[in-house]
Amino acid sequence: MKYFFILILFIFHKVNANELEILNDIKGEGAEIVNHSKIQVHYIGKFEDGTKFDSSYDRGQPFKFQIGLRQVIEGWDLGLIGMQVGGKRTLIIPPELAYGKKGAGDLIPSNATLVFDIEIIDIQPPGYKIINSMEIDNYQNGNYIFIDIRTKKERDKTGIIPGSLEITAFDIHGKFVPEFMKTIQRIVDLDDNIVFISNEGDISSILANGFVEQLGATNMFSLEGGIQKLIQENYELIKK
Repeated sequence: MKYFFILILFIFHKVNANELEILNDIKGEGAEIVNHSKIQVHYIGKFEDGTKFDSSYDRGQPFKFQIGLRQVIEGWDLGLIGMQVGGKRTLIIPPELAYGKKGAGDLIPSNATLVFDIEIIDIQPPGYKIINSMEIDNYQNGNYIFIDIRTKKERDKTGIIPGSLEITAFDIHGKFVPEFMKTIQRIVDLDDNIVFISNEGDISSILANGFVEQLGATNMFSLEGGIQKLIQENYELIKK
C-alpha cells in the first residue's frame, strides 16, 4: 500500500537541528503544532542577502501541508513545531536542512542558506491521538487493542506491556515486513481502537498517521515515548 512506501523512505532518517536558527518569534494562540499537524501558512522566502525568491502572499493563497511527512524541507518540519495560529517566526535554514548541494532547479542554487518569514494561518491536529503511561490501564479496560510493532529481539530485551499483541512492522534493518498488514487485517478492523507501541514513540506515530491518512482509520493511537519512556518511568513490563 502506498503509504508504507512513503514510510520506508524517511522513517529512520534523523537530522541535527543545531544549525537551525529561529528569530523574531511571535507567540500565537490556541493549539500548538505537533508532528503530523495539518497546517496552513503564509511565508516569504529569501536568500541571505535579502533577495526574495518566493512568497505565498504574492499568490494570495496560504500554503497547506502536513508536518513531519517531508512534504516540505526539513528546516520547516523542525522549525514550525510548537507554533500557534497567528504566530510568526523567521527561520534561517542551512543547506543541510533545505535543498543541499543539489539546490532546486533554477530557483535555489547549490548549498544555499534560506531565510523564511512564516505566519501560521490554521492548524488541524493529527487524526490519531497520543496516550501516555498513566492512561494505559484505562485504555486496556476500554477494549483498546495494544500492538507492539517492534522486533522480537527488542521485545525479548525489554519486555512488553501486559496484554499487548506482538506484530513486527519493521525488521532489524528498518525494512517494512509485508506480513504485518496481512496479520493486522486478519485480527483487527479499521474501526477498532488500536494503540501502536514502538521503541521511542516516533515510528508508532508515523504508522498511526499512515492508517488514518491512507486507510481512513478513525481510532488510532500511539504510545508517547514508546517502551523507552516506560522503562524510565519504571513501568512494569513483562518478559516471556
